[in-house]
Amino acid sequence: MLTNIPVIPEAAPFNAQQRAWLNGFFAAILSGQQPAAGLANGTAQPAPPPVEEDFPWHDSSLPLIERMALAEGRPFERQLMAAMAQLDCGACGYLCQTYSEAIARGEEKDLMKCSPGGSDTAKALKQLLSIGPKNGTPVSSNGKHASGAVNGHAITATPKYSRSNPFPAKLVSNERLTGLDAPKDTRHVVIDLLDSGLEYQPGDSLGILPVNCPELVKEVLQQLSATGQESVKNPDGKTKTLAELLSQEVTLARTSLDLLELLGGCAQVSSEQERLKAAIAEGGSDLLGLDVAELLAAFPSARPAIDKLLAALPQLQPRLYSISSSPRANPKQVTLTVGVVKYESQGRWKNGVASHFLGVRSLPGDEVRVFVQQSPKFRLPADPGTPVIMVGPGTGIAPFRAFLQERAALGINGSAWLFFGNQHFEYDFLYREELSNWLDQGYLSRLDLAFSRDQAAKIYVQDKMLDNAAKLWQWLQRGAQFYVCGDAKRMAIDVDQALQAIVKTQGGKTAAEAKQYVTQMAKDKRYHKDVY
Repeated sequence: MLTNIPVIPEAAPFNAQQRAWLNGFFAAILSGQQPAAGLANGTAQPAPPPVEEDFPWHDSSLPLIERMALAEGRPFERQLMAAMAQLDCGACGYLCQTYSEAIARGEEKDLMKCSPGGSDTAKALKQLLSIGPKNGTPVSSNGKHASGAVNGHAITATPKYSRSNPFPAKLVSNERLTGLDAPKDTRHVVIDLLDSGLEYQPGDSLGILPVNCPELVKEVLQQLSATGQESVKNPDGKTKTLAELLSQEVTLARTSLDLLELLGGCAQVSSEQERLKAAIAEGGSDLLGLDVAELLAAFPSARPAIDKLLAALPQLQPRLYSISSSPRANPKQVTLTVGVVKYESQGRWKNGVASHFLGVRSLPGDEVRVFVQQSPKFRLPADPGTPVIMVGPGTGIAPFRAFLQERAALGINGSAWLFFGNQHFEYDFLYREELSNWLDQGYLSRLDLAFSRDQAAKIYVQDKMLDNAAKLWQWLQRGAQFYVCGDAKRMAIDVDQALQAIVKTQGGKTAAEAKQYVTQMAKDKRYHKDVY
């Protein structure tokens, strides 16, 4: 009888059912038996995970026209996906793949949710939909995979709680990480998952369904001359008060072309009609920057019926936040690192919908609707001996805190290098004590810091990478996996350019060869991005 049969480690990128199937399969092979199809350990198990689908256009560095060309001849929803910004940032409430599939199925009508892609993405989507699937273009079943795959990874069972059925969790705390007089307000948010059964891994994100600012809801009700107690029906046919629906189900922080067209059709004053008509002809112009209360105030003669107004408002979308904890620390709690957004627009101070809801308005014990968004492409290496390089300035440190908490819980010492940056050492050194402890204990082997405002010349994480080019190249040559999390429009691009520069100078390569090297790292699953 064969003993000491190896098993798939829990850190491997498979769920419990997949690990069980693989363990049974390999146990049968190693014991000289013929494994029965779909059977392991005497019980029926799901099929092994399918081969990951290749998305060659899923590269944010590629121009839109190149991405669209790479998707030519693919299923229609894949062509729609190629029009997205390829960041999987979650700002739209989806990932690039799931957003495109929802559009292809006809479930999602709003083509302007991809904020990183902006008007270019919206125009490309509109053009594709106007043409529809070309003759000969394959279309998968309603934009879905038979296996229910997400990002090329199989989902073997429908989770109890999801984007459409979030779990009503409880807020434990939202402590401020930055100083009271710091320019930034960053919060450490703790959420109790109770007995929900929700599971996550380091690298996953938590979807938050926020509630609109009560002051904004009040202003909209005032503009509509409504009390908020009016009974209305949501898209599911459920009856709610108008105040509840405005708070929880529709977007008020921005407007849409549908709303502009609705107001243009009912405006009673000619000057308002002309302004709306001109704005619509220009794709919304500056009016899209107004919130719903501001828009209604700007066009007081345009007051559509409540049901039509609600139908023209985009649905309030969930926000995805990188989880900053490991379930090994506390399996029933999850933590987030939230930068509270506050900005001035149209002469008014405005708050980020989700960040203000989580970091300021919610109190301990308040309900927070959540679901887990798996990120199977953003995981620690299965081999704990593989070096890891992590670049996460600001709130981009979130998944790396989870990684390090996981390593500490498992007792994994070795090559783990973190580049962290922010504005000020005194105010913005997030998780300073924890990082220092992990460094002392060996769970983190190198820590390079970049505080941009503490000296005359600004220093960023990419500058620290270049300062350590020789050592970083040595780590890459040892097979290190490279991770980056944070701002997609500037930081992630600068980090990518710094990485290519290091490969070029230290590896003795041309610019084209260096770019190809970095591209190959991504194909080999050694270059991971969680950017937004």
